[in-house]
Amino acid sequence: MFEIFRSGGPLMYVILLLAILGLAVVLERIFYLMIKETKDIESVKEEILKAIKEDDIREAIEICAMHKGSAAKVLRAILKEVYYDDDVEVSLLEEKAREVALEELPKLEKNMWLLSMSAQLSPLVGLLGTVTGMIVAFKVISETGTGDPKALANGISQALITTAAGLIVAVPAVFAYNFLNKKIDTVLNSIEKSSVEIINIIRKR
Repeated sequence: MFEIFRSGGPLMYVILLLAILGLAVVLERIFYLMIKETKDIESVKEEILKAIKEDDIREAIEICAMHKGSAAKVLRAILKEVYYDDDVEVSLLEEKAREVALEELPKLEKNMWLLSMSAQLSPLVGLLGTVTGMIVAFKVISETGTGDPKALANGISQALITTAAGLIVAVPAVFAYNFLNKKIDTVLNSIEKSSVEIINIIRKR
């Protein structure tokens, strides 16, 4: 395996670096999104709504505090505004919800650009390896003709190995990027839906 890696030339180390970078981001994002965002606010929303209808805002805040997800943080911020000012305007609650949601967005999208870069650059680096490998092969042909098949094979193998390596890194990276983006969209939709529902209940109190 190591011999195959070496046959790909120096660009294989760049592809390896991109693979490690992409894998590190995937593992970190899965841990964050699956651990901190795994308990959807929908599971306790009925309890929160019940507490609000009973004018027990403090209880609703405490329920939100038990969850570490972004949606829970947005709802807690809204409820705190109501707790400190029972006559707070709905427009201010909506602004507060947007403000906290925007604060949470960078946490959700943290390092996603690195995964995108890994997915996009790895096949390009592989293509560059293909070009350099073919240059080596044609150089051998121009210098020795086709009489040195081993030297010719080295250039061709470099071209093929780097292309394959680039695609091997890119395919799972693209899949992981889209999967994680879908998860982030789900969290954002949960934030919007929950905050609108809570604000509507508060408006009707």
